[in-house]
Amino acid sequence: MTGNSLDAADAVLTEFSEKNIRDIAAFSTDFPVELTKDLLTLRVAVKGRPAADFENDAFFRDTLDRYTETVAKAVNALDKTEVVAVGFHGQTCDHFPPSVAGKKKPYTLQIFDAQKLADLTGLPVVYDFRSDDVLNGGEGAPLIPAHNAHLSESLPFETVAFCNAGNTGNIAVMSGSSVVGWDVGPFNHFADRLVRENTGDRCDKDGLYGRTGRIDAAYLKTLFDSAAKTADGGNFFLKEPPRSSDPSWYVLPESDLPFPDRLRTVEYLSAYAYFHTLSFVKGPLPEAFLTFGGGWNNPLPTEDFRNLLNGKGIVLPEHERLFSDILARFKKPPVLAPADDYGINGKYMEARLCADLAYSKIVGRPFTFPETTGVRAPTVAGIWCLPKTGKHYPIEDLLGRPDAWDKKYCRAAKR
Repeated sequence: MTGNSLDAADAVLTEFSEKNIRDIAAFSTDFPVELTKDLLTLRVAVKGRPAADFENDAFFRDTLDRYTETVAKAVNALDKTEVVAVGFHGQTCDHFPPSVAGKKKPYTLQIFDAQKLADLTGLPVVYDFRSDDVLNGGEGAPLIPAHNAHLSESLPFETVAFCNAGNTGNIAVMSGSSVVGWDVGPFNHFADRLVRENTGDRCDKDGLYGRTGRIDAAYLKTLFDSAAKTADGGNFFLKEPPRSSDPSWYVLPESDLPFPDRLRTVEYLSAYAYFHTLSFVKGPLPEAFLTFGGGWNNPLPTEDFRNLLNGKGIVLPEHERLFSDILARFKKPPVLAPADDYGINGKYMEARLCADLAYSKIVGRPFTFPETTGVRAPTVAGIWCLPKTGKHYPIEDLLGRPDAWDKKYCRAAKR
């Protein structure tokens, strides 16, 4: 998996047996600085364009080659002796789902060279997981709820939420056999940008800079009202799920506040949006919130979310009644803890998600559902390819012939 933060490629070697999911090993490799820079440039260059406009562009091909080689480096660092397949997400460069698109035609854009990855690793590759969902009327995201549901079966809670915090935050709530999930909105996105612009660092590690600032309520209101939009100008935070978003729809409002105050306020927004989104949970509220993703490594949003769950913290006047009603629905103060505390490696959650997606494709198990992405019916995700070695692979006995898709972009890209 390589996320929107564009900082590294994560690979995890995972074993599946009946209902058990077990990580054997994992490895991460940082993106070269120039690759991060070029992927950021590429993301801007391809936004809103038909894929045919850029698929033969030299810069696109060169950047994709270096990206694929970096991913292969992470995979090749693991023991590949008994690997059936690599689950490969590719890099999201644009996302225009139904909840953002309104009356316009939705699409999503992940770029990848699955064939090159297969050849560099000598392994079959299962990939393009979002397209089937989008082409079947879904948001294409979030994909993580089904994986969280597979992991939740061994947890000591009747109702539990998994809270992912990367560039975008998303939540998945499991209650009994049901699972719902959606994108919350921006999490790391604004904080990382402010820190890069003002210090040159990649992120606010350990809340170093944010701790020197204060939360500004007026700027918090501006952020909540205008920082996350839909194509028709609506407020994404207020949109009923299912919903998904993308950094291309996040707009950081201007402000005369000093950098530390501005940073501290956008960090508070991350937690604030998470608490606000609990108003969309129709059934019982979770007994526990299990966190994963790099955003929670910053202690400030974690502290803020904990405070809000306990009735503390700044609340905008227009949300006082709503937040009070949410608090009243908890039977007792909920647990807030890293997923790692319950034996689930949070750092490699999204890489393991790709393994789960590949496994589910192989066994024909749906991965997206009307309750998680708004797709019309439960949908099996992904296509696959073989390395050009001439060897026979076990996956061929299970799935037959590889899919005939030789493009460097997903099937649900803009046409």
